[in-house]
Amino acid sequence: MKRNAILALGTGALLSLGLLGGAASMAIAGTSVAEAKAFLAAPGSITAAISAAESSTGGKAMSADFEEDGANAGMYEVEVVMPDGTVSEHLVNPADNSVKAAPAD
Repeated sequence: MKRNAILALGTGALLSLGLLGGAASMAIAGTSVAEAKAFLAAPGSITAAISAAESSTGGKAMSADFEEDGANAGMYEVEVVMPDGTVSEHLVNPADNSVKAAPAD
């Protein structure tokens, strides 16, 4: 009986630490719950967006980010390095993986 109680408490403590760690990771990354929900609700995947940007440009993706607000909300922004070393940003629509150059910041 004592062993089961210790196991239950230990398991509960580990689960609590995991949840706190996840929340802390989101806070450090600047990710809000609303952003996470928007990301989960978006069609397609960030992997498909990266592939679409690479195929469309002939470059290699260096980073990708989900845009949660502003004019580009719900789109993926993919930073692409071209073979000549130039870097450009492209917006990928997750609904159809269409790619367009991102407007200058």
